[in-house]
Amino acid sequence: MAKKVKSFILSKKIYIYSIVSFVLPFIIYILTLERKLLGGDTSWFALQIMEMSLMVPTGYPIFSILEKLFTFLPVGDIAYRLNLFSAVFGALTVLFLFLAINRLVKKEYISFISSMIFAFSVPFWSVANRLEFDTLHTFFITLLFFSATLYSEKKTRNYLYFFFFCLGLSLTNHPLAFFLVPAIVLYVIIINPDIFKSAKTIFISLLYFILPLLSYLYLPIRSLQGYGDVTSPLKFFYYITGRNVTGELHGGSFGDKNISLILKVIKNYLSMFYETYGILLLIIALTGFIVLLRRNKKFGLCTFLLVILNLIVPPLYADHALQNYLLNSMIVFAFYIAFGLLFIFDGLIFLFNKSIGNREILKADRFLKNFLIVTIMLFFAFLPACLILTNYEALDLSETPDVYKFWDEAFRNMESNSKVYVLAKSTSVGMFVNEYVYGDKNIEYISHKVPEYTIENMIKDLENGYTVYFVGNSDALLSIFKAEQIGRTHCWARYNEVLKLYKIIEPVANLEVNYLTDSFTREFGEKFTVEYVIRNKNKESVKIDSFELELPENIEFVEAKPDGYINQKPGLSRGIYMWVGSYIIEGESEINLIVELRSIAPGKATIEFRLTTGGFYINCEDLEIEIKD
Repeated sequence: MAKKVKSFILSKKIYIYSIVSFVLPFIIYILTLERKLLGGDTSWFALQIMEMSLMVPTGYPIFSILEKLFTFLPVGDIAYRLNLFSAVFGALTVLFLFLAINRLVKKEYISFISSMIFAFSVPFWSVANRLEFDTLHTFFITLLFFSATLYSEKKTRNYLYFFFFCLGLSLTNHPLAFFLVPAIVLYVIIINPDIFKSAKTIFISLLYFILPLLSYLYLPIRSLQGYGDVTSPLKFFYYITGRNVTGELHGGSFGDKNISLILKVIKNYLSMFYETYGILLLIIALTGFIVLLRRNKKFGLCTFLLVILNLIVPPLYADHALQNYLLNSMIVFAFYIAFGLLFIFDGLIFLFNKSIGNREILKADRFLKNFLIVTIMLFFAFLPACLILTNYEALDLSETPDVYKFWDEAFRNMESNSKVYVLAKSTSVGMFVNEYVYGDKNIEYISHKVPEYTIENMIKDLENGYTVYFVGNSDALLSIFKAEQIGRTHCWARYNEVLKLYKIIEPVANLEVNYLTDSFTREFGEKFTVEYVIRNKNKESVKIDSFELELPENIEFVEAKPDGYINQKPGLSRGIYMWVGSYIIEGESEINLIVELRSIAPGKATIEFRLTTGGFYINCEDLEIEIKD
């Protein structure tokens, strides 16, 4: 019976290792999975995924579609499902990395250990347990490696077509793939160049390559539906090549980095390698690279080319080292580590066998050999186990972060059908919680990034009977409104941001701005005056920081009349006349500014006027004038 079980396990060990290669990292990623949203880019991604609007260049079409499908899973809340995506594709990355390595190494245990070292390294683990693009990207790259090693063993057209399909997939996500996959393509070409003499083979390969790239049609389709700006062939080309619709590179630039900065960033990447692997694993990887060159020179040289490109291209693009940009090279290093471990294993067994020589093998020799093998295997297992123990606490995101706790508590405390004005670095987290956790409360969320975020609107909302709250910019707003804090104070450590929710009771600075003019029709060349009256409706005095007058092209400024409260000459900045100072309006009183203007061209003219107090604009109603010829 024992022999049958052993025989069964040996015959199925590739399947057993494959299952464990997926399940073990998946369990660890789930245990440390971010349950909510940490803020930053990922919460913006979550908002875009939910409404299926275009993400940042290259658009990430497959990521967007698959992530949206994950939100329908019957497990956890929406935030949990979004993060779960990364754990699933992180585990799939490790599985196909194991399969790809084993195609070359031919030893399941060593392939398993090297893939586990990759799985539990900080750069990969830190993106596998939270919402990010990166695990889908690494899945596509490891799938590409798997298809390349599969084709290298069985050089048939079907495996070649599978490779080109995977090649197309790899270019539907992270833009860095554009610069790195040529090294893998080169390997496939040089291992069997004769197959490309067939025009039919090339044509069908191109069809398989193009098929996954058709997913980019998602970008113009969603744009036509009002969820993006990819509305022309040129904008489409810009977007899928990692640029904005204007052609400007997204997030970085090429051609403006000097050699000293490039070398500094490369040095930082090398430091990250050292911090990730330590000296022991780097020595094993270097040894493995040498062994790989002796056993499979073409694969060794092509993967080395990929590592070089991965070290050179990112510093040309970004002026600082990004940890997730190491992942492609780390996939290659997993192969090198596997060959290094293989060298250690085979070398020690060779030395043991040599020590026995040609004499008869004794029972003690078999025991010592088995003991040596077990010791080696335990040492190999110690390497990923050490990474798990070392990195677990630092990478455990299962505890709900303070930034999410704040927004959850804030919306729980807000009244239904109220309004909240937000100026905060974590605004995207608030938007997500409002929309997808407390959507039934119908709270209007007004971010500082929209024109509706003004003091005037806050005051109007209060006058119209709304309950109004605010988060952020409290120093300025508390000088304008009487307000009470609701709930606890939280701190977002990532940006050292203190988060408080305030409920507005009444305005402290209630200013009303109106214009006075004797006519809305002027003759060409006529001089005329406009008086702006600023009235303080509160009992307390209010300080105004500046006044701004913006004139159309067909009206010119003459002077500020001396009989007005503000009579000094204004400054001029970007076409706007500005009076900057410290202007005090006593309680329940008013001040004025009288400006003399001249009409210099016929047509309609719109004059804009506003003031700032406490860092906010208060606008006067636009003055519309008709200038006759």
